Amino acid sequence: MLLTDIRELKTILEIDPDNKAEDVKLNFLVEQASKLIEEYLNRPGLSFNSRTEYYNGTGSQQLLLRSRPVYTTPTIQVFIDEHGFYGSTSGSFDPQLCQLNYGTDFCLKIDQDDGTSRSGILVRLHSFWPRPGVRQQGYLSPFIGTSFGAIKIIYSAGYTVDNLPAPFRLACNALVARMRYLLPLAMELKSESYEDRAITVATEQKDYLMAIVKPMLVFYRNWSF
Repeated sequence: MLLTDIRELKTILEIDPDNKAEDVKLNFLVEQASKLIEEYLNRPGLSFNSRTEYYNGTGSQQLLLRSRPVYTTPTIQVFIDEHGFYGSTSGSFDPQLCQLNYGTDFCLKIDQDDGTSRSGILVRLHSFWPRPGVRQQGYLSPFIGTSFGAIKIIYSAGYTVDNLPAPFRLACNALVARMRYLLPLAMELKSESYEDRAITVATEQKDYLMAIVKPMLVFYRNWSF
């Protein structure tokens, strides 16, 4: 998903809308900046879409979905198969045997006025998202293991042009401005003279490219532990 458009970007960069000399370059930078932001957020595919994803059980009543915001329409479909292994097993996630019912077995945590979920949390009703009991040689007692790909979820989530958060657009525009400033040398200039051109390169800074936008995006990131 492109997180800004060329018209908005030209306005911010104070480029005449009729000046198309940099259009190819700017479109390329918008695409790259959008991908960099998605990778930092650990949320591939920010645009609204239907998604089929596999999850491990949490052993608790709550399960965090990878994409947000989450919509209840069309209805979220959840299947639990302890031997499903990400759908790799033949006949796994049979709807007749494994499907849960929305509103009876699970629900979505609704936290927005429009009926969507910004948190993207599925709540298991009267039960838990399963994790298996495991016995291992050398241990006297069983312990809780990991249910690899035992939960299959089909749901609709993501942003449209109308509800894309403003920090995403700002971060993308700021990142493009920084990338445009760095290219074609791919390094920051400290000073430059015009006659008998001479340039001085600034001292390399850690995480220079993304440092300016991370504070804008940190609250939207999927964290991995």
